[in-house]
Amino acid sequence: MKKILLGMLLAFPSILSAQYTGKVYVDTNHNGRYDKGETLMKGISVSDGLNVVQTDGKGQFTLPGHEKARFVFITTPSGYKTENAYYHRIEGKEVSYDFGLLRYNAVQTDGSHRFIHISDTEIGEAQGQDEWTEGMREYAANEKVAFIIHTGDICYVGGLNSHIKVMNSSNMPETQVFYAIGNHDLVAGKYGEELFEKIYGPTFYSFEVGNVHYIVTPMPGGDYSPSYRMNEVFSWMANDLKYVDKNKAIYVFNHTIPGECGCPDFKFTLKNQEVVDLLAHNLKAWLYGHWHVNHIYTHPDNQVAVICSSTPIYGGIDHASSAFRVMHIDAKGDFTSDFHYSYLDKKMVIASIQNHQSAISPDGTIPLTVNAYSTASPVVRMIYSCTSDGKVLLKNKPMKQQSDFAWTAEISLPSTAKGHYVTVIAEAQYANGEISKKTASFLYEDQQQPIVTDKDWNNLLGNPTHTGLVEDTLVAPRLAWTTNVGSNIYMSAPVVSEGFVYVASLDENETGKASITKIEAATGQIVWKSPLKSSVRNSIAIDGGLVFAQDVQGIVYAIDTKNGAIVWQKDLKIGVTPALNDGLVAKDGIVYAGTGYQLTAFKGQTGEIIWQNKDWGRGEGCVATLTLSEDNVLIGSRHWGALFGNNAETGKMLWQDWDKDLRFRAATPAAWGDVMYVTSANSLLMVENKTGRILMRKKLNYGVEVASTPLVTKDAIIFGTSNNGVVALDKETLEEKWHFKTREAMILSAPYQGNHPNTVETSPVLCGNQVYIGASDGTLYALDAQSGRLQWRHSMGAPLFATIAISGNGLFAVDFGGNVYGFSCELKKSR
Repeated sequence: MKKILLGMLLAFPSILSAQYTGKVYVDTNHNGRYDKGETLMKGISVSDGLNVVQTDGKGQFTLPGHEKARFVFITTPSGYKTENAYYHRIEGKEVSYDFGLLRYNAVQTDGSHRFIHISDTEIGEAQGQDEWTEGMREYAANEKVAFIIHTGDICYVGGLNSHIKVMNSSNMPETQVFYAIGNHDLVAGKYGEELFEKIYGPTFYSFEVGNVHYIVTPMPGGDYSPSYRMNEVFSWMANDLKYVDKNKAIYVFNHTIPGECGCPDFKFTLKNQEVVDLLAHNLKAWLYGHWHVNHIYTHPDNQVAVICSSTPIYGGIDHASSAFRVMHIDAKGDFTSDFHYSYLDKKMVIASIQNHQSAISPDGTIPLTVNAYSTASPVVRMIYSCTSDGKVLLKNKPMKQQSDFAWTAEISLPSTAKGHYVTVIAEAQYANGEISKKTASFLYEDQQQPIVTDKDWNNLLGNPTHTGLVEDTLVAPRLAWTTNVGSNIYMSAPVVSEGFVYVASLDENETGKASITKIEAATGQIVWKSPLKSSVRNSIAIDGGLVFAQDVQGIVYAIDTKNGAIVWQKDLKIGVTPALNDGLVAKDGIVYAGTGYQLTAFKGQTGEIIWQNKDWGRGEGCVATLTLSEDNVLIGSRHWGALFGNNAETGKMLWQDWDKDLRFRAATPAAWGDVMYVTSANSLLMVENKTGRILMRKKLNYGVEVASTPLVTKDAIIFGTSNNGVVALDKETLEEKWHFKTREAMILSAPYQGNHPNTVETSPVLCGNQVYIGASDGTLYALDAQSGRLQWRHSMGAPLFATIAISGNGLFAVDFGGNVYGFSCELKKSR
């Protein structure tokens, strides 16, 4: 009989598992133990990692246990958080585990709330993390954030040991913090998640806030093999969902996105062939990281959103801005989203008044633009006042918010102020009650020299080769006008055609704000705005009376320049991730768009496909723009991969260059004759267009993981850097000729560049003997081309990620706040 019993126990190991008991209560006095009179919680789900039960009327539970049980954990109910943790590690012979809950006020009476989503922080040590965590901590406290979720790649042993010290439910006291495991969090040990579990607890669990059931799931695999199997995770999930009302919204957190190209059906089959169908449980969204990008895609067949958030510490792989995502959840469990950029403490600049000058409209009014931002608390109101000669002309006039940075107004001054200096005092009021002020003065005079354009500037840097040269010299720029397009502008440089400026905008939160906008170059008046499906993050182009753009979801648009009507649009079917961040190029009736296997040549007027690339695929998100050389080679890019040359007529790949110095690259090549110049990682290279052969390689002492295209002059090669401002190398010796150190970046964009880098993502443009270039410090600069000495600058107060455009005596710039600036310059014709 004993042998039979032993055989049964060996055949069914779960029979050996212990039963676990305990209770869930409200720890009113915060002493960490149940005291008589404290409320016992009924109907709280408790799990051992497979089985899920609910507490009875006395707040008690009994779990059967299973062979792989390492934790007992609860589904934290809405309106509560735990004193220490939502889990207990199963230790030795201990079988009784109690959970004390604390009430906290982060949920509205209708269940609406907000939470912060971050991912891929990848820190190595706890020191040096104060700035980004402090801003997030203050925001969470100010805005009553219900929780913070980190969806993995805390990163390696160092990160796992350090991150809990800088961000936990104790040092983020007004909220609670949850973690998911990423591929780089599976490290050496008895099993991949051993260290994660030791520090952060279970790799899969759930909690509730408002009318939402949140589920945290683990990365399927990573650097080391986990002990869990995904069918085990989904078996637990099936048990967890048995106690969830099917009308309650479901959100899932994971480090990655399920399904090929991020196109899942959200159905998971278990060992017993049971199917966990998240769509049947009112799934609203799947939030993830891994790709280091900020991207939302809503699946058209089921309306489930897949939402990726990048790192708040530095730029993403696709140069996503350093930010944390805030999710606003309403009473039904539906969401809206916005970003809050790290490192900004009540930054404020009156962007339309600089150098004691201001634009003046034909009707005599003064356009006022203020960029203001604070990580810890949003600006909720902006007012301005005007004084002159000690007298108050205007007091506490309201301004209109245009974007997350920009506020605008039109100032009407009395005629008696003409010829006098006027001081503008702008006052920002923040949601937390704080106030900041900024002043700027200008001489109120008659309208200055108007902008008159001539040649078209129809591609990035003026042409498909991206050389960025203007023969005429433009000096003494003066702001003629400023206007705002209503949403942010990233790396999409303005283009100019027949007296009009065209700009493309972002909509990273999918709120319908993305557009192409046509602006009159002389006055800054918006002529039309054509809405797009999603963000345009990079270069647009004009050819044959059409403006071409491609959005992050892979839609290519051809828009009539006369009326803003979409003439045609094509879906490149790129999938969900990575998003299409590349810029396109157009010339002689053909537009070249897409990347990888979706790299396509279209007839510009009709959208008919001429050819589509069959020879190389894309990798992580790339922010380079296609380059079309004069010898008819189309140069494409794969970030973390290679540089490619395709025959522009046939689409056939001519060459591919996987050289290690071309792998980490964001810059667009500039094609000069039969060669191109390109920066990559920490090198400058010259490459033969038709063969891809590297003809010259210059190692640099600083990073160039930026989108800045090299400017080649008669005696220098000039480009922006990740951390050292603007650099010029001698064209013959390749030794440093000069460098201009910009100020610290307001928002970080270059991947893995921390410690307040002096980043320049934009490309330099040469006008006679002056170089114009914008920087991430929020300033547009004019530098002497020979010495690098500062000649002029205009501070916008929002980062400049897009390259300028020039036509006639007009210089056109855009900032991240969605402001477009038209400068009138003194024009000195070249002989």
